[in-house]
Amino acid sequence: MKLFRPQSFFSLLLISFFFVCLPLLAALYSSMEKLDNLVQQSVSTVYESVERVNKSREIIELLQDQERMARLYIVLGEPDQLQNVNATHLDIEKELEILLPSDGDEKLTGLIEELKSKENYTITVLNRFSNDPEILKNEKQKALSLYKDIGSLAKTLLRMNNQLMISEVQDLRLKVDSDKKKLVWQTSGLIIFTVVVIILFISLIFKPVKQINKGIELLGDGDFNTPIDVEGPRDLEDLGKKLDWLRKRLAELDREKVKLIAHISHDLKTPLASIKEGAGLLRDELVGPINNQQKNVVNILEKNCTKLQRLIEDILSFNMAKARDIPFEKAHIQFDTLIKEVVSDHQNSILARNIKLDVQLVSVAIYGNRKQLKTVFDNLLSNAVKFTPDQGDICILLKSDNNQATCIIEDSGPGIDEKERSQIFSPFFKGKIAEKSLIKGTGLGLAISREYIQNHGGAIRLFPGKMGARFTVTLPLTE
Repeated sequence: MKLFRPQSFFSLLLISFFFVCLPLLAALYSSMEKLDNLVQQSVSTVYESVERVNKSREIIELLQDQERMARLYIVLGEPDQLQNVNATHLDIEKELEILLPSDGDEKLTGLIEELKSKENYTITVLNRFSNDPEILKNEKQKALSLYKDIGSLAKTLLRMNNQLMISEVQDLRLKVDSDKKKLVWQTSGLIIFTVVVIILFISLIFKPVKQINKGIELLGDGDFNTPIDVEGPRDLEDLGKKLDWLRKRLAELDREKVKLIAHISHDLKTPLASIKEGAGLLRDELVGPINNQQKNVVNILEKNCTKLQRLIEDILSFNMAKARDIPFEKAHIQFDTLIKEVVSDHQNSILARNIKLDVQLVSVAIYGNRKQLKTVFDNLLSNAVKFTPDQGDICILLKSDNNQATCIIEDSGPGIDEKERSQIFSPFFKGKIAEKSLIKGTGLGLAISREYIQNHGGAIRLFPGKMGARFTVTLPLTE
């Protein structure tokens, strides 16, 4: 079941861009909101703290003015001075009401209440009238003496408001640090989420591209049997279906080509056999005597007939290897025994050139076609002997692991140029070193070997050796 399949590759890119930007936008919005709240709270806190301090200073100034006017009233006895004292009293009461804390701070509330109580007592005494002027004067003098305590309380109130402002600023700083940590954790979580989303969409984007790339590589390698399946946006799936249609079409054309070459090769063998038979009759002088020059011409004719016959046989073998839909016989084969037989076939060439042969084989049984596999290793060992210099080294290693057999054939020859390694398994390809060799080949040996190995579900690869070429063949142990 396909849970996510957009209509096009472009829509997939847009959706991925949206989902990648979404957590970043959320982080930006959250940060701006927190910052805005913090700024508003900071402004409010600082404003209230400064306002309380200013009010405390205003109260001190009002009390000083009140005390001065009260003393003038006691000395001069003018009613206007008393009215000014009472007006200042009302202002002080308003300021003290404003300074009453809303959070229920008992210490500050008690201080303000004490200050109000003493200031109210002083105003009450100043506004009192009595029949005995002397007693009243003494009471008012005692009331005036309370201004010292009232002033001390006012200064204490100012200090407490200053301390409260400092405390609120410190609390605000702690809140900033706390919000900063929360913001860091929130941003980190959103970044991790964004990375996960990016990885998810990268896999969604690159998976179909990788499948298309793999399909193209298979077609380039001549593999027309492996289906090309692309999963992703609909337009890329349609492209994958077109590639699979191209694979099927190329497979049909390849089968037609195999049939055509097989027919041509078969038709060439009949007249070639007649030419070779005629050359043999001339050489044996069954149709009449010939001179030495004519014998040389007959030998050249016969030699080239043999060479042409071998080329036709190689072409037929290659086409038979390419025709993978044609069934071939398989049986259980002792792999190490087969390699020993191939080594024995080349023993004379190896001894004649003093080549040091290092053979390390483990006992391995595989399931396959003996003739095809023997052709493969015969081609590989033949090339190793051909390109290894006199008194050189050839190493053959056979091992078994992970339910597969691996055979390595390495020589000490000149090796294969790095630029030619990608073409070494192509039909009729001959490298620069092979062109300079005295023993000419058809360029089909490695191509045939690769087809035979692929028919068995294995792989043949070329790796750079210590000195020369190093071929590795892997074959499954089970059917």
